[in-house]
Amino acid sequence: MIKKVATSRFAKQRQFSDLVGIDFSTTATKVVRLKKGKSDVVLAGLDLLPAVDFGASSSRMELPRNMSSYYGCLAYTGHAAVVRMVNASLQPDENGLPEPRLRELLNVTDDFRVAARLVKRGKGRQDSSLLAAAIPQDDARFLLNMFPSGPPAPASLEVSGLAFVSAFMHACGQTLGGEAVGLVEAGESVSHYAFLNQGEVVLVGKLPFGARSLRQKLAKDLGVDEELAQSILSDRSINISSSLSGVLQPILKQLSISKDFIERHQGIRVAKVFVSGGLSLLPSWVGEVGQMMHCDVMQWNPFENIVCDADVLTDDMKAQATRFAAAVGAALGGFEEA
Repeated sequence: MIKKVATSRFAKQRQFSDLVGIDFSTTATKVVRLKKGKSDVVLAGLDLLPAVDFGASSSRMELPRNMSSYYGCLAYTGHAAVVRMVNASLQPDENGLPEPRLRELLNVTDDFRVAARLVKRGKGRQDSSLLAAAIPQDDARFLLNMFPSGPPAPASLEVSGLAFVSAFMHACGQTLGGEAVGLVEAGESVSHYAFLNQGEVVLVGKLPFGARSLRQKLAKDLGVDEELAQSILSDRSINISSSLSGVLQPILKQLSISKDFIERHQGIRVAKVFVSGGLSLLPSWVGEVGQMMHCDVMQWNPFENIVCDADVLTDDMKAQATRFAAAVGAALGGFEEA
């Protein structure tokens, strides 16, 4: 399974059996409580809370009593956050890079927290590949100030664009075999993508694009408000391809270039792309991705391989399951790292 790249780890190493994953996104705060048994992971709680305004003063976050465990794993969209694969020379006894060097490779300043995980060690004079992330110190302080004392005490903090990969591998990893796949987590204003080969990340990236871009484009073209534009986006019977192509083409072109690069560089074929996030609920988005990237596109369920009671994962929540991928991945990553 993909190990999380946490840009902060606060709890001492210990074996966790009960964690709450909290994903702070643009439209909502997604909260998932997971319990780990000897042979399975159980969904103990699920909630959608109002979005947090990062432009306001940070205040203590109170979770519903049934959603609070001793430790929490935090993830957030992070408009200024950076996720990237970096290549560097490592000594045989080294598994990482000093922070100044990592900041240099990520092109960020001292006011960012940085972390990286070794993905592939180079042979001979070849560089090693590391999965790296950086988040602004101000964002880290803001989130930590929301939890001045437990429970839950923050155990980790990471970018949602990496957390969802852990959820995907838990849900679908065993069915992939050795095939290479692409992942796209598309939200309201920011999207992330990753390409995996043999269960390991080989490329990650971030796109300044989301459901808002589509909604605003459609509203402008049709002369309607954004609420009606959202309804039109969700309607399979209305053909809006011409309106969407203008905003989607440069984004999907970047994804296609990344896909072609990986296929040539790794000598593989990426035939499937898995989509998640709120935007993946729109049929028009799924169809356009498949058509422009020339591959099969499918949704996936982050609660696959997790024991779910119908009283917790209700029909309403089940319909929005894809939105919880990062929250699920944050908690699963906490179990892995313990």
